[in-house]
Amino acid sequence: MKTFLAAAAVTLCAVALPAQAASAVTAQAANPVKALKAQLAPGKGVKIVESSSITVDFSVDEQAMQVRVNTRSAGTLAFGKGTVRSADLRVSMSSRQKAAGPPYRVIAEGKNAYVTNAGIAKALPAGRSWIQARTSERENSILDMGVTPADLQFMLDNSSEVTTGEYEGTAKLADFRHDKSAGEGDVEFQLYFDKNNLLTRAIVDTTTYPDGDSTAYDKMAFHTDTRFSGWGATVKISPPAPGKVISEKKLDAKTRKAVIKAGYPDVGPF
Repeated sequence: MKTFLAAAAVTLCAVALPAQAASAVTAQAANPVKALKAQLAPGKGVKIVESSSITVDFSVDEQAMQVRVNTRSAGTLAFGKGTVRSADLRVSMSSRQKAAGPPYRVIAEGKNAYVTNAGIAKALPAGRSWIQARTSERENSILDMGVTPADLQFMLDNSSEVTTGEYEGTAKLADFRHDKSAGEGDVEFQLYFDKNNLLTRAIVDTTTYPDGDSTAYDKMAFHTDTRFSGWGATVKISPPAPGKVISEKKLDAKTRKAVIKAGYPDVGPF
């Protein structure tokens, strides 16, 4: 759910430039980050459309196999101070092995995700139309869809401007994630900005390889293409009314089977 996320920054280390020129390049590279920070304020938000895929190559009895899962999410992100506070998205998933399931709507806030669609609402007990799931992780992964200022700064520092408002760059996976335990992998990214230095599109391609002698898979590839529009719009996203919600933990086996058939993700929304 990861910019998230310029030639100057790398090249200036190798070539001597006048101090004024170096200062001008640094200021120019910082503008998109400053523009993003200015948007991350309570009451503001942005529209988002993200197409992503995970492709896994592996072998079974020396026969090459591949599994691919595609996800499309479209909706709105609402900001808090310096971060994404909540999200309201329509999500659809498909794979090469399985036809697309019914799309669903998810509202994410805090550590919670609330999921519904017409089929899910019909399968739930009378009066209930949303399923609430709560993540056990430190952060809600659904709220990672936006590009943070730190992500953006890293990508700009490791990219070159190929044309006005368009950057391309590469990085090692461990550096990109700021995590030395991330494993072996490479990341390629493209960034597009409007005339106000606001991000309009971020494309991130990540290729990872298994550690050590692991044979779980041969290669895993992640592709994310995220488009942003409507920066600065007034946005308010509220969770559904408590009386309309049932906890995922309270679903009996029959109801759980019915809501999954109706589109609720069988491994949960996170």
